[in-house]
Amino acid sequence: MEDKKRIIVANIVWNKFGWRNIYVNSRSGFRYARENPGHESLNFEFNKKGLDDEKNVYGFIQFSVGHPTNLGERAIIIFYSKNLETSEGEIVGIYGDAKILQTEERTKWKGFESDELISNIVAKKELSLLFPIPLKSKIYSQRKRLVPQANFTYKDEKFAEKIILDEIEELKKSGIKLEDYKKLIKLYEFVTGNKYSEKEIDDNEKEQEEILPIVKNLQRMQIIKELSEVSPQIPELIEFSGKQYKRDNKTIVELKILRSFKCQICETTILKKDGSFYVEAAHITEKKHKGPESPDNILILCPNHHKEFDFGNKKIIERTKEKIIFELNGKKYNLSLELN
Repeated sequence: MEDKKRIIVANIVWNKFGWRNIYVNSRSGFRYARENPGHESLNFEFNKKGLDDEKNVYGFIQFSVGHPTNLGERAIIIFYSKNLETSEGEIVGIYGDAKILQTEERTKWKGFESDELISNIVAKKELSLLFPIPLKSKIYSQRKRLVPQANFTYKDEKFAEKIILDEIEELKKSGIKLEDYKKLIKLYEFVTGNKYSEKEIDDNEKEQEEILPIVKNLQRMQIIKELSEVSPQIPELIEFSGKQYKRDNKTIVELKILRSFKCQICETTILKKDGSFYVEAAHITEKKHKGPESPDNILILCPNHHKEFDFGNKKIIERTKEKIIFELNGKKYNLSLELN
């Protein structure tokens, strides 16, 4: 029988430093955190001197009502916080093989109240991480608050499994940190008891791989001509080389060839073991906001710059059919959208 007390989601006060530095949050809804740094400020600093060791990480969650002393074996703590910069609830990280300490650990640490850091949870370091890409909590809670303020709630293993799989999918798309990806695989196997198996490459990638050798045989001027004729009026499915393909995938493949498979920001090329090159297509106006699959709405970027473009602090300064000028996390870029 599944242990219903094995999984908890705990609310922690928002920390703009990613819970790796002491932070007093003057906008917190919790009075103590408006006046003092919360002890969860260091939950994702995994090398706390005099506390963490090679195997374990110590942290803190606030229990305003009750105390999960009956947390089951092989427990998981999922951390929820309200991002005060976006006013959105987010799932920000996880502790695996976690335990509630029956006696709090108190460590001398300048900056906390009485210069003392309090820890009341411990977990295995190899199964714990701050999510590189926070998950929007509203999709898991029918748009309601996922956890009561300064408290926790019990969930079942299916909930934890979905959270882990969703973060794996985000990382697969992002190219962020292989180490974090491997931790999530371990977490999935720890939670479910099942071996993780990679899903097949999605249909779009497979279709692009099929189109690529055909398009590479086209003359450069023919590719430019075809791209210049792309418009929303062209059907979504087109016939190419005797077979039907998504028009979007052909456009992306042609742009990758035209940009020489190089990131338009850093000019990085990623060589795959089969001798081909890997690069991604980023949409200036996102598809979910009706952004078209046209050459003037697509940048060819390496995985890191793709995700920075999607999730970073971005401000578009000027945009025409020929170029885009934007600031991204404090750096200014001027990229060509011309077909040449």
